[in-house]
Amino acid sequence: MSLDKVQGLKRKNLALDVATLLRELIARGDLPPGTHLVEVEVAKKLGVSRGPLREALRILESEGLVKSYPGRGSFVSEISERDILEIYSLRTILEEEAIRLASKKGSPEDVKRLQEILEAMFAAADEGDYANVLDLDLQFHQQIWVMADHGRLETYLREIAVQAKMYVAVQTSLYDDLAAGISDHQTLLEALRNEDEELATKTLREHLKVAEDTLLDYYRSKRAKEVPEALDGTQMDPA
Repeated sequence: MSLDKVQGLKRKNLALDVATLLRELIARGDLPPGTHLVEVEVAKKLGVSRGPLREALRILESEGLVKSYPGRGSFVSEISERDILEIYSLRTILEEEAIRLASKKGSPEDVKRLQEILEAMFAAADEGDYANVLDLDLQFHQQIWVMADHGRLETYLREIAVQAKMYVAVQTSLYDDLAAGISDHQTLLEALRNEDEELATKTLREHLKVAEDTLLDYYRSKRAKEVPEALDGTQMDPA
């Protein structure tokens, strides 16, 4: 569990603070699917009592990031093919609407901010900084949601994006060539700059489909390796 460098939380709303921190660790892959969140250990690492921690875990459970089992405790949610299909199908529907709105409502300042994020993405790619590329990738999409100027749409997309980022973070082949893998964002930027709604939605749809297919291939391959091991008795679930 990657909590060793985390300092104790001191702000007033500890439950929300703890939920925010754990959410980010899950999204970044520092707490991968299946991780047992042992209350005593996590509370000690964060310097909080178990009350706020339990409330934070309930928040994360309501978001689908954590699952709790009577007598066993709380675990970071596992990922299934159905999860990936549902998340990406819903994200595509919502984000297509967001980019349509953004192409109409976005200001030159908004487009400039997208350009800055994209330049930072390419710089991170040149350095081989996969984690930073993923963070900036999400920032790029979030900027489009802000440009759409639709509060509820942005809220729903942010919730979905946390789960999508968690899925991406636990595998390392989404962008085999980082610079080439983020090139779609340049097309999205130009489409928004030129208010080309058709090109923007088409590029976005294809971009998300590639991500979905890559994740599905990864998890199908991973599952295919796990099944023979389970049959051999080497990876049996003790529960």
